[in-house]
Amino acid sequence: MSRYDFPGKGVASSVAIGWDRPLATFFVQVMQPHPRIDGEEATYIWKGAAPGELPTAAAAITVAAEYANLPKDLGATLETDRLKTLGTFDGPAQEAAKPFIQASPPPIHTEAEAREAGYTRAVIADSTHHTLELLIEPEADLDDTFLAFDRGANEMLHVHGWNFTIEPE
Repeated sequence: MSRYDFPGKGVASSVAIGWDRPLATFFVQVMQPHPRIDGEEATYIWKGAAPGELPTAAAAITVAAEYANLPKDLGATLETDRLKTLGTFDGPAQEAAKPFIQASPPPIHTEAEAREAGYTRAVIADSTHHTLELLIEPEADLDDTFLAFDRGANEMLHVHGWNFTIEPE
């Protein structure tokens, strides 16, 4: 695994980008000042947490470039990091963890697509870090992990229901 940290710009306080060999994906984490805890950061964007989500260095750089000034040679650096891991195999701990890693949610990008796919129940999910306006499947188990369409970000999410208070909209 590789990781490079950069100062953020705009809404971002910092940006991390790198290669995750066990997940076979590049990743980007964009942090911003925490809305309620002084001196702390909150995750604003986290891409590349699912297997193969960002398959190229260019895909990761496209996400990160909006939030940080990146070196011009970063693509070559990230690709070199990926190439260095080609002969590496998963150890026992990685093999044991892989069944628990969730695949990326389906590619739904609009509320109309979400409703057409069966995500028709509108709810508000609130935690200490986030308040989300979601569309979920009518029979979703809110005490488990479930898929939801985030109406604010126009993207599908895996939601750990036990981390939220969920109310009808």
